[in-house]
Amino acid sequence: MKWLIDGYNVILSDAKLGMLFRNDGEAGRAELIFEINNSGRYSSDDVAVVFDGRFGSSVSREGRRLTVRFTPHGETADDFIKGEIGSSTRRRSLFVVSNDHSIVGYARECGANAVSSADFLARLRNKTPGRRFAEDPKSEKPESSGAPDPELLKLFTGKKR
Repeated sequence: MKWLIDGYNVILSDAKLGMLFRNDGEAGRAELIFEINNSGRYSSDDVAVVFDGRFGSSVSREGRRLTVRFTPHGETADDFIKGEIGSSTRRRSLFVVSNDHSIVGYARECGANAVSSADFLARLRNKTPGRRFAEDPKSEKPESSGAPDPELLKLFTGKKR
């Protein structure tokens, strides 16, 4: 799977990351990257975190599976992300993380998967244990812990357990 993450959108949608960013932009960006690197949830995926270059003085950098990209002057992160979606040949395995309606709409129109910033951070921080995004969301199956998943029970029976 490949992930395209709208970096500032994710940071500014979260209280902790947003506070860090407002105090020190580099600290907010570094914390998001730290959380992604240390979560272990995306270690086998290609992850690209994209930031508008005009707001940061950092240099783009690449790791083994994680790329941090600052767009050049004149190009927004939105433009870059849409370009990556448009040029992708494996859109069904592409996950785009943003709350930006134009990015989410474009991703869906192209057949890519759109994930909200809050959902991404919740899974990143293990607030939805045993769950992982599947390549095909229609076939996503939670890992079994032996007990029924309360969310699935609610969906299929209308009852809470």
